[in-house]
Amino acid sequence: MVGTDQQWLADNAIEVLDSVVDAIVTIDAEGVIQSVNRATEVLFGYPPSELLGQPVEVLMPEPHRSRHQRYVDSFLTTGQAHIIGIGRELSALKKDGTLFPIYLAVSEIKTERGSYFAGIIRDLSETKANQETLLEQRERLARVGRLSTMGEMTASIAHEINQPLTAIAAYAQACQKLLQKEDCDLDRVRDGLRKLNEQSLRAGAVIERIQRFVRHEGSQKELVDLNELMRDLVHLAAPDARLHSVELTFDLQEDLPVVYCDPVQIQQVALNLIRNAIDAMQEIDCAHGTEVLVRTRAEQVDARVRVSVTDSGSGVDETNEPMIFSPFHTTKQEGMGMGLSICRSIMREHGGDLNFENNDNHGCTFFFVLPVGDENE
Repeated sequence: MVGTDQQWLADNAIEVLDSVVDAIVTIDAEGVIQSVNRATEVLFGYPPSELLGQPVEVLMPEPHRSRHQRYVDSFLTTGQAHIIGIGRELSALKKDGTLFPIYLAVSEIKTERGSYFAGIIRDLSETKANQETLLEQRERLARVGRLSTMGEMTASIAHEINQPLTAIAAYAQACQKLLQKEDCDLDRVRDGLRKLNEQSLRAGAVIERIQRFVRHEGSQKELVDLNELMRDLVHLAAPDARLHSVELTFDLQEDLPVVYCDPVQIQQVALNLIRNAIDAMQEIDCAHGTEVLVRTRAEQVDARVRVSVTDSGSGVDETNEPMIFSPFHTTKQEGMGMGLSICRSIMREHGGDLNFENNDNHGCTFFFVLPVGDENE
C-alpha cells in the first residue's frame, strides 16, 4: 500500500505542488526558471507563460537582483551558502512593481544534468503588519507607563523644580534692592543676575528631561553605553530618593560593552525598578537600611550586560512571586499594576529579559539583561 501511495504522489507531483499554499519556484544553475506552482502565480501576479524560461531575477528587487547569480556561482564553486540550505527574510517584487516581505528557503537538487534549486517562498506581509501593530501597542503601553511613573513622582518633581524657582525669586528681589540704592554695586548685581540665570537653566533642564522622557514616541534604537545611561538617570531618580530619605548608590563596571537599544525605554525600566525599590523600603520605614544599589555588570559567559537594582525592603513573598510580572497585579495601595509587565515586554522586545531574586538577608534584587551587540547583528 505504501508503494502505491508513493507512486501516486510521483505521478501527480504537479497537482501536489499546486496544492501547497507557499510559492515554489525551481531554477537551473544559470538562474532560469524551470517550474512554478499555482501559488507563485497568485503571489507574484504572473501567468506561468511569463515566468518559465525567464531569469529568476524578475522576482527580485535591487540589490538582490544584481547579487543573486553571483551567490549561486559562488555556492557551486566553494559550497559556501548565503541562503541555500539556510533561509532568510528578503523583499520580493510583484509583476505590478509592488515590493513585499518574504521568507525564502532554498534547497539544492542534484541531478545527472547538474544542480537545480528549489525555492519555497512564504508571504510575510500579514505577519509583518501584525508585528508592527503589536509594536505600536507596546510603545503606547510604554508611554502610559512613563506617564504613570511621572505621576507617582509628582511630589519629588515639584520639589526639584521649586528649588531653582525659589532661588530665582530670591536673586531677582536682591538685584532689585541693589539697583534701588544710590551707590549701587554693579558687580553684586551682575553676580546676582548670573546666579539667577544658572537657576533658570537648572529649572529648564529638569523640565526638558521630563518632557524627553514622557513624550518619547516610537522605538529609536542606537548604540548605548549603559553606564552613561544610568548616570544620566540620576537626574530623574535622585530627587525622588532624597524626598523619601533614601540613598541612591551606583556601582558601575568600567569598560562595559555597548548594547543596541532604545535608551529612553531602558531608562524607563531602570527608573521603574528604582521607584519600586524606594516604595518597598518606605513600606517598612527603611527598617533594614536606606540604600538602593544600582549595579552594572558584563556577563562574559553569554555576552550580555546586566543591570540590577537592590533594595533592603521586605522582599517578594511566595504568594506574589508567580504573579509579579502579570498585568494589573500590584501590591501597592495605589497603582495600575502595569509597571513590571510593561518593563518585561520592553526587555523582551530588545532580546533581553527582566527578573528578580530575593536577597539572602533583606529585600530583593530586580535585574534586567541585554545582549551585547550592534545594529548589524
